[in-house]
Amino acid sequence: MPSENPDVLFSKIVKVVRAASSLASQDVDFYKNLEREFSNVLKSKSDKLTDMVNEIILSIDEHHESFELKEDEISGLWKDFGNIMDNLLEMSDHSLDKLNHTANSKVSGAELQYLGDFSGKDSLSTKRLEKPQLKFKKSIDNSESHPFIPLLKEKPNALKPLSESLRLAEAEENNPSHYLHPYAYEIDHQEYSSDVLQIKKEIPSKSWDDSEPIWIDTKTKLGLMLEDLKNASEIAVDLEHHDYRSYYGIVCLMQVSTRERDYLVDTIELRDALHILNEVFTDPLIVKVFHGAFMDIIWLQRDLGLYVVGLFDTYHASKAIGLPRHSLAYLLENFANFKTSKKYQLADWRARPLSKPMTAYARADTHFLLNIYDQLRNKLIESNKLAGVLYESRNVAKRRFEYSKHRPRTPSSEVYSPIEKENPWRVLMYQYNITSEKEELVKDLYLWRDFIARRDDESPRFVMPNQLLAALVAYAPIDVIGVVSLTNGVTEHVRQNAKVLANLIENALGNIKDTNKKTTSITSSESKPDGISLEVITISQIRDIMERFSLLSNSGVINNRTKTGDSTSSILLGKTLPFEECGISYGKKGTPNKVKVEDIKARAQKFNSALAGLENIMFELEKPVTVPASVEKGEAVEIESAPELPSKAESFDDIIVLKKKKMHKKQPAKGKDMTVKEAVDYSKMPSVLSSKPGQNRKQQRKRRFDPSSNDSEGPRAAKKKRPAPRGKNMSFKR
Repeated sequence: MPSENPDVLFSKIVKVVRAASSLASQDVDFYKNLEREFSNVLKSKSDKLTDMVNEIILSIDEHHESFELKEDEISGLWKDFGNIMDNLLEMSDHSLDKLNHTANSKVSGAELQYLGDFSGKDSLSTKRLEKPQLKFKKSIDNSESHPFIPLLKEKPNALKPLSESLRLAEAEENNPSHYLHPYAYEIDHQEYSSDVLQIKKEIPSKSWDDSEPIWIDTKTKLGLMLEDLKNASEIAVDLEHHDYRSYYGIVCLMQVSTRERDYLVDTIELRDALHILNEVFTDPLIVKVFHGAFMDIIWLQRDLGLYVVGLFDTYHASKAIGLPRHSLAYLLENFANFKTSKKYQLADWRARPLSKPMTAYARADTHFLLNIYDQLRNKLIESNKLAGVLYESRNVAKRRFEYSKHRPRTPSSEVYSPIEKENPWRVLMYQYNITSEKEELVKDLYLWRDFIARRDDESPRFVMPNQLLAALVAYAPIDVIGVVSLTNGVTEHVRQNAKVLANLIENALGNIKDTNKKTTSITSSESKPDGISLEVITISQIRDIMERFSLLSNSGVINNRTKTGDSTSSILLGKTLPFEECGISYGKKGTPNKVKVEDIKARAQKFNSALAGLENIMFELEKPVTVPASVEKGEAVEIESAPELPSKAESFDDIIVLKKKKMHKKQPAKGKDMTVKEAVDYSKMPSVLSSKPGQNRKQQRKRRFDPSSNDSEGPRAAKKKRPAPRGKNMSFKR
């Protein structure tokens, strides 16, 4: 094809886009069914366009199947074509990067490599695989009936014997009984190889294109790999894990790289035989390089019985030297000039055999890691930060796995459990904004899901996703049809147990309803948040108490409420109305006799419990009242004669004092103006809403629209009605 001016080519593309857009805006089906000649022309153009698409696709991938244009599958056709074009554009982007790096390679000598570009349909498999747990010699036990027992049968490179290491630690206050980490002592006391502490020349990685990984799936191959690893001074290790079709998860693949070779170990097939790798993994003279070994250490000991002594974690190294990002992809691109892809990070690694792109992705995780280790180690030594990285790496290696039921009560970075919170269902309530009234329903559904997941060795989110659980709580169906037809994402476990779930929801709703009735009913006592019990006093009881206060107000008996430090002492009066029960007796002329203060205090203690609920009702004095010294010493007090009893209206504002004293009304709060202002007649005030000052409401209400006035607007005109669309509004087919 002769080369054309880019401007001319661009103008042609613009015309094509405009024509296609104009055609798409028309009712093509209507004209095609209306006129046969137009239908024939359209079909010929469509066939020509399909041929052009197939030519483009075959130029990218010669093994790809050709497309056939069918009206009912045209949307799927363009979706597949879009994926192919994305691949084409990505390859173009890679080619441009290579050209740019080729120009710079004369100076830097480095060229960016890419993980292979794979097109076609061999990428992520969507078919349902058979669960490999069904073929394990030792069945999976999810009962958590005991603490996790290490899978060690022997302990190579030991400083402490196996019998002493496999010891059950006694339970403590916040830590149940558990088995100790069998290599914790060795991790702390074994020294790293001297090669780690020295600056050395970087060893480049083997060519990516000139080498292939070695697949290990038999014990014979495993033995040969072990002999090769024993001769190495450092190895790179990574794992691929699957946790969607298993309760705890399964280690599916182990990648191990030396300076010369890359190994891919089938940890599903060799699950019970990989413990022999402890001979290398626990050798302190062989450095084990991981990136982000936070979970790898847990998976190794949980599934394979492997422990690591001499760990170097490049994640902590990247943090120590202050890199802007700490992912493995960033290290590969900036230290190894290799660009990987995250497309296969969440692939189903149980698939066998592994596809070509999955094999390349797994191999890339460790192929360049030893060269990255060389560069990071030298930078750490130069900046005097190596010791800190080795300390953090040791802490990661000492992490141990523990079942959720036997986890420490206080979360610890040294212990990992699948569930680390006391009430994990409350996390779902927070995420999906579920009210606390429905906590019992959420809890029941959560525990049912957890039980089924343990029984069938499935992940809880496979049994019932969190969105489905939240939907069951929100709609609360109590019949089978309601459960099954709730959403389109009803899982097989929920469908098979629809009757059980309907009964569970109905029972939970009944319990919630009964609980709400109990909490809303009137009880004889309540509790404050701090746990103090308060008496519930009705309005009639409060009136009765206030009447007794008013009757006793003229007797001169003190109601003294003073604070000493943090404590508050109150001297209250007796609960019954007759004065004789309060320790006060009157003579013939109404002159009271002397009263013991101890008697008043005794009655006051009984009265305190009845008034505990009146803490919010404040009785304030004009001035603080002091207790005479004679009262504090317990001497008898002579009470003055009582005047006539006041009326009820007056009695509520009076306070009982030692001596007759004129009391004032309750004082306003501090900081407020104490002066009395005249009442304001708002009827004479100008209206705030009036357009003119001084205009009252009556005038404003009678005010009418004046068309000649300039200070107001007239009524707005009605909105203009939109014209009806012209032309045909419907399409017809034969």
